[in-house]
Parts: sequence; structure tokens; C-alpha cells
Amino acid sequence: MLLSALALFLTLPVRAVEKGKISTTAEVVCAFRSFAALDPDPKTRNPDYMAKDFVSPDITDILPGLGQRFDSAKIAVDTQDTGVFYYVNARTHHMDKLLEQALDDGASQVVILGAGFDSRAYRFHEGYPEVRFFEIDLPTTSQDKQNRVEKILGKKPGWVSYVAINFNNQTLDEVLTKAGFDKTQKTFYLWEGVTYFISPTGVDNTLSFVAEHSAAGSQLVFDYMLEDVVQGTDYSAYGARKTVFWVAMQGEPYVFGIVPDDLKGYVNQHGLKLLTDLGPQQLSRRYLIGSQGLPIGRIAGFLRIAQVKVVQPAERKQLIAQAEASAKRSKNVLAKAQKVAIPEEVQQLLESQVHCFKTKNLQALQDNYADSYFQDGHGKADLITFVERIFRSNNFAHYDIVLTRFDRKGDRAKIDGFVDRQDYRMPLIVQHIVREVDGKWRWIGNQR
Repeated sequence: MLLSALALFLTLPVRAVEKGKISTTAEVVCAFRSFAALDPDPKTRNPDYMAKDFVSPDITDILPGLGQRFDSAKIAVDTQDTGVFYYVNARTHHMDKLLEQALDDGASQVVILGAGFDSRAYRFHEGYPEVRFFEIDLPTTSQDKQNRVEKILGKKPGWVSYVAINFNNQTLDEVLTKAGFDKTQKTFYLWEGVTYFISPTGVDNTLSFVAEHSAAGSQLVFDYMLEDVVQGTDYSAYGARKTVFWVAMQGEPYVFGIVPDDLKGYVNQHGLKLLTDLGPQQLSRRYLIGSQGLPIGRIAGFLRIAQVKVVQPAERKQLIAQAEASAKRSKNVLAKAQKVAIPEEVQQLLESQVHCFKTKNLQALQDNYADSYFQDGHGKADLITFVERIFRSNNFAHYDIVLTRFDRKGDRAKIDGFVDRQDYRMPLIVQHIVREVDGKWRWIGNQR
């Protein structure tokens, strides 16, 4: 992990995946699947045996220590202490299972939305040779995927259509129709690891497309994030704080979430019927219990997987009417920040922190940290050296530091909160601050 103290003031512009570049998170998830497939226990082994072929050789720069040995890789991910690796493993098991059930039930088309380095079109072909796969992604990612497929298989397979889309001037209906998609056939849609990275409008439009352009009986499976985590109001779910901070630092922040209790009404409002909604505990019990009867690791607690069904037009109208008349739905927007009362001197520290970063004033910034600063094994000198490198490579947009907790005990206070970037939020890693003899508050890091 990067020095987590930077969460107090560091923010990057929302850029999702930079034009011409591949998503870092997509690369990391592919790597997770690759070494989860090396698990010696067949009960929990990840079914994506092709993931290793898609992994970029540069991934070790992002995830040092993740080699081709499962035991060493497991130590590395357990040290991260986020549970994302185990969630990715359970998600692959679950979505593979639902896909197989749908194909056995007569689905003849599979649409993979935000395909990334998904290998299902190639892993499932032998068992279902008549099924057509459509992989949809941004142009650069789609071309990179095709290059990797040609390297792995020797040529691009005829049963897969690679559909590049520019969301600024193209619609799903337009690009899929041109690629040969038949809306009269029963279809299975996979939307894995995408919803929380795109705008509420993008999620709404996709759900509406599936409901309105698919044959009755078609299904969609997607995962989603807890809205409280995206809002920055509750990072207590296991792994949430570190993960949200890390993806924001990669320039791919989380921007969309759903309240689980609102999910049924939300999908109903789009004319879709909710079939299943599995949380961390259910996923762990189903897919992460090893041959010894114990879970192989602790799963991330802030992600869930939903399965919905396309119904006949008459039932779709009924679902929409019911949703509008009853259940409240997730607003899908960042709520107004709820600040807590803090002493004026603490507010001055926060304002100074913001000003120092906007002006890149390293000298003034140093005065905001106590000489005894300590953060995850790093001292004040380590922090300042790292910040200096950040100053050289980043510009800083407007943001606000919002505290949601301020617990004072004598000359110390434990705080919590987030950096509000207007269009997304990134968490503070819980900090302590201390009032020194001169009456000024300074950061002292996560000292116990």
C-alpha cells in the first residue's frame, strides 16, 4: 500500500481509464484469477485456467511478490488485508455457475459488458459450440484483448465478436446490432467489475437496454458496491477503506453504489425482475470453504452480486409501476457531506493541508507533521520524500477534507472522514493528531 497518510490530502482528477491505456484494476483482477487458479485445493480453485495466459508481464510492478506459486501469492494478498482477492475468486465461481445454467437453459448469445480480460468465450466454447459471444469494451482495451487472444490461440475465433464502443457517440443497441446481435434470442449478459466505476446514468442506461432489447427469459448478472462506501459515510465493511483509497490513487475511483435494501425496487424500476442478490457471507459459504471445512480467507465485505431476469412486456410494465408506487430507490448521487464539529485550530490544520497541496508548498507542509510522525513503519522524512515525488508528477484539483468523526482524548484526537472531490470521494485512513506545547495541532500518523 502507498503511504496511507496521503489520503488526507492527495486527490487525482477523475479520468477512469486514460485514453489509449489499459485499466490497472482489470490487470490486477486478471492476476488475481491467475494465481487463484493455482490453488491446490480443487474445491476452492478458481475455474479460470486461462487467466495466466492473459496476465501482463508488467503486473509484478503493481503487485510485487505475486509469482507463480500459490502459497507465496496467498501470503502477499493476505498481507494486503482487503479480501478483494477472495471476492474475485468467489465472483468467478458464481458467475461461471450462472452462465452454465443459462446456457443449459437455452441461452444462445452471451454479451460480456466491459469484457476486459474475461476468458469465458474461450473456456465455454467446447461445451457450447453453437453459442455466440459478444465482448464489449472501449476501443483500446478491445484491441489489446484481441492481440492477446491471437497470441494465445493463434487467431481470433469465429464465435466471438469484439465490439468496440465509444460511449460519447455510440449506443449499445447500435454497436451490437452491427455486430450481428439478435434481440429475439435468449441472451445472458455478464457485467463483472464495472458498475461501480461508471456514472449513475451509465448504469441506468445499461439496465434499460437489457430490459428493452432482450428476449424474455434473458438474464443479467452484475456486481455492485455498497452505496455507503461510495458516499464515504461508512468504511467499516472489511477491506473497504484500503480498496477505495487504492483505486482512487490509480485514477479509477468508485463513483456508483446501491443500497441492498433498495436493489429490488431499483431493478424493478427498469423493468427487470430480481432473482438473487448474494452478499459476502453467502458467497464465502458457497465458494470459499476448502476441503478441510474452513474458509480459505476473509472475503471483502463491501461488494455483492445480483442476478436479474428480462420478463414479458406486460410484466415489465407492472414491475415499473410497482417500483414507482412503493419502494424508494437509491439516489445514486453523492449526498451532502455531514461534517462534525471540530476545534478551530483543527480546521486551520485541514485548511493549511489543502493550501499546501494546491500550492505545492513542501516547506510549509512539513510544519503540519510532528517530528514523531509515524505511519505504517514510515517516519516523517519518508513521508516528505514521497510527497515531493508526488508534487513533481501530479496536478491537484479542488477538494475538501470532510471529517465524520472527531474523538478527542486529552491532547490527541482520533478522526475519520474522506476527501470530497465533488464527483467522487476517497477515504482518510484513520489518523491521530496531537496538540503540541505551542497550541498547534499536527499530524502524528496511526500511532497506537
